[in-house]
Amino acid sequence: MTKLSELRACKSYGNVFTKKAGVVIITSCPQCDGTSFDTVSANEESL
Repeated sequence: MTKLSELRACKSYGNVFTKKAGVVIITSCPQCDGTSFDTVSANEESL
């Protein structure tokens, strides 16, 4: 299971993916090869 703190979203395409895939660290968006990301976080008030 993945924690929210381990997720990133591509700023260009909005794709959400984890920082790691097995032992490989993902450093760019698989779709656009961009490296500009937003981190995913939970809004405690909406939970």
